[in-house]
Amino acid sequence: MIDEEVKAVVSAIIIVALVFAVSQMFLAERIVEPFSEIGLLGPKKKIGDYPREVIVGEPIKLYLYLGNHEGKVMYYVILVKLGNRSTFVNSTIPANAPVIDVYERILAHNETCLIPVILRINRTGINLRLIFEMWIYDENLELKYHGRWLQLWINVTKPR
Repeated sequence: MIDEEVKAVVSAIIIVALVFAVSQMFLAERIVEPFSEIGLLGPKKKIGDYPREVIVGEPIKLYLYLGNHEGKVMYYVILVKLGNRSTFVNSTIPANAPVIDVYERILAHNETCLIPVILRINRTGINLRLIFEMWIYDENLELKYHGRWLQLWINVTKPR
């Protein structure tokens, strides 16, 4: 009788293990929460060493970080815009500001990249905003705002 109980317990454990293993095979490729990443690094490829004061026309060196966790290949377009304190931007409405540069990358699922960025601002201003917006090409090959953005506040002065 003990032999039969042991066989039943071992069989139950094997069945549970098989069900778990098979379910993992089917669920392993499923993306529960697809997302894209955008980040900005300073000239030393670190967070926080951003330039705050720049001179008109001088290069501003930054690095743009992109990451794709959407579960498919993505074509990203990053629009760099120059705004100010009154420029509105959020996850549904892109900034109504002039585009000063564009960066494009195609990334496979789980791929990331670091893009060198060199910008020049051709006018002076206090509390100007460099706005980096993420746009994507959708299934219909239409460019649409992806709702991800970041900003860098800078002051641009005349040369001394």
